[in-house]
Amino acid sequence: MRRGFDGVDIYDRVLTAMHQAGGGVARRVRLEEGSAHLLELPGAGELPPMLLLHGFSASGVSQYGPLVRRLRPHVRRFFLPDLPGHGQSTTPRDGLRPEAMADAVLAVLDALPDEPTVVFASSMAGGLAVQASLRRPEKVRALVLCSPSGAPFAPDELDRFFRIFSVRSHRDALEFVDRLLPASREPRPPLRAAGVDQALRHAYAWGVRQQFNRDHLVALLRRVPSMRFLTPDELGALAMPTYLIWGRSDDILPPSHVAYYRAHLPGHARIETPEHFGHTPFLHHPDELSARLLAFLRGLPPRGVA
Repeated sequence: MRRGFDGVDIYDRVLTAMHQAGGGVARRVRLEEGSAHLLELPGAGELPPMLLLHGFSASGVSQYGPLVRRLRPHVRRFFLPDLPGHGQSTTPRDGLRPEAMADAVLAVLDALPDEPTVVFASSMAGGLAVQASLRRPEKVRALVLCSPSGAPFAPDELDRFFRIFSVRSHRDALEFVDRLLPASREPRPPLRAAGVDQALRHAYAWGVRQQFNRDHLVALLRRVPSMRFLTPDELGALAMPTYLIWGRSDDILPPSHVAYYRAHLPGHARIETPEHFGHTPFLHHPDELSARLLAFLRGLPPRGVA
């Protein structure tokens, strides 16, 4: 096991230290091999605690800062873990296996207080969150999936997926960053419509290139064709309140994936597909996303009521 240490790691550590100065608590969750970094943040509201699971190459603290700031007045507590091989968590000696990633989510759930938590999971973490919710339903008050992984790929979709995540140059990284934000498609400088200037766009791209070319993350991507995808029966078995958010401007995962979820989620699931949301609305539309989340959370039935 080892952790690298570069500019991206320093950024995560600085953000963590800032949150600790504001009352956050960082700790380690023991895994079968190594440990996961977990940041616990206090909230100021009465809504149930939230566990926020990040996407590929990101970390809890780097991905969800804008969303946490907007939800903090309303939610009691937040838990932001880093998945294995991400952020400040360790990387297993034999690399990242999907099974180990799923087990890590279970370990984090088991390490939380007894009160069931609302699980919010985006992209790569979506499929992991579904698996964990099925295995630990008593720990999950509600499940929110934001452009989740887990649906099967057709061969041509896999080819496109690998092209998108092949980041060999700064230009490739810029193209990937622009895919995350639908504002980049408008006839103006990419990300400007989302309030992000060009210097920050290039900084994002630098971070993407650093992360995507780490050996263990490259190896994880190569395992995608052999991963076990979610079955219709698994999606249909989700008994807890479930909320799927999938932006129609998502340019990362194929449209067939949202169709798969829509076809197989249980009838009680709430499904919204905002036209202007892309793959990461917690970054480019945090105000609207937080308003949608609060409406869902306030509508949850009391604990113990189906």
